[in-house]
Amino acid sequence: MNIFRIGLLLGIRQIQRASIWTNILIVFVMALTFLNLIAVSGILVGLIVGSERALQEKSLGDIIVTTKDNETTIIDTPAFTRVLDSIPEIQDYTVRFKEGAQVEANYKTRRDLSQDKNVISGSIVGIDPIKEDAVTGLSTTVVEGEYLDTSEDGYLLLGALTLDRYTAGFADITGSLENIYPGDTVRVTIGQNTKEFFVKGIINAKAGEVSRSIYIPERELRRLGNRVTQDAEEIAIRLQANTDATMVKNALINSGLAEQAKIRTFNEALPKFLVDIKNTFNVLGTFIGSIGIIVASITIFIIIFINALARRRFIGILKGIGIDRTAIEIAYVIQAGVYALAGSLIGVVITYAILIPYFDANPINFPFSDGILVAEPIGTLVRFITLFIITLLAGYIPAWMIARGNTLNAILGRK
Repeated sequence: MNIFRIGLLLGIRQIQRASIWTNILIVFVMALTFLNLIAVSGILVGLIVGSERALQEKSLGDIIVTTKDNETTIIDTPAFTRVLDSIPEIQDYTVRFKEGAQVEANYKTRRDLSQDKNVISGSIVGIDPIKEDAVTGLSTTVVEGEYLDTSEDGYLLLGALTLDRYTAGFADITGSLENIYPGDTVRVTIGQNTKEFFVKGIINAKAGEVSRSIYIPERELRRLGNRVTQDAEEIAIRLQANTDATMVKNALINSGLAEQAKIRTFNEALPKFLVDIKNTFNVLGTFIGSIGIIVASITIFIIIFINALARRRFIGILKGIGIDRTAIEIAYVIQAGVYALAGSLIGVVITYAILIPYFDANPINFPFSDGILVAEPIGTLVRFITLFIITLLAGYIPAWMIARGNTLNAILGRK
């Protein structure tokens, strides 16, 4: 403890006697290193988290109910929804009916029968417009035209990625409709049944299949698809704020509803490729940030080494009057630790007080996601500890190299 106290005193004195600008510069370097370590991986992971949030808000909800593997619809959907109505933790839910359909655009203007049809195949979704909007805010994704009106028949919403002007040159790969705008008519075919619809609006959302789907009122889809039952393919559930999704899911399972459908929380229903990409981006961001740690440790090493070399005679005198070499090494380790601690704390304040709120309010507009900055507290703590330990090591090595030299040579300035 005596050695440690002497080392602590010497370390504090060295920081106090150092140039204020030198201290500021070193702390600034450490803060930038910490931000690099957090921000790079945070933004990369934030791309995928942005996609996950959009998927939860605009498509899957907090709990998603789908058909069992050996069924084509949710068995006895009306009975299922009656149970949902009885659970107070459920805020809203939307029932979706799905069919495969063909949508043709140029059937009125195509005079030459040898001319290619302007047609696409896709998923058509029958919804209650009011309930769907309550769960996913679908009306907020309308970028052209208007949202569906429950009192109107013969209208549909087209996903933006079904139109050539939104597919950014990928129409040859994905297929798209040309020259279609709100107010135009398209012909929808399900099985042997065909009906003409007016395009009420265009929707665009960075969430899974939303921008590739066609939406019509559920009564229209059931008529067009010759459905005699009210059994649906999907139910998205929105829970009350601060409700545990797993608890509600287990309540639904305990009610016997697992016999009728597959019930999953949002996290369980996430596509595996999104999870894999997020993990990959996290590793990639950590690797890139590690380069910053190496640069910072080299910087600290050089600064401590030059500082110790310039004070070599002073170190020799300290050893000559009986100060243990370990106390001198501790002094420089403490100096490096103070720099790392101060820089990291500044980095934490900037990250959580400035950067995260800014990116939450102003997400980065990527084609497939509204990117944010993700900095989990546990991950931040791990990175802080890593940076701190490496910085201590970078401070110890040069101090050890200088302090282990011959005491008399150091005092006399000899090599």
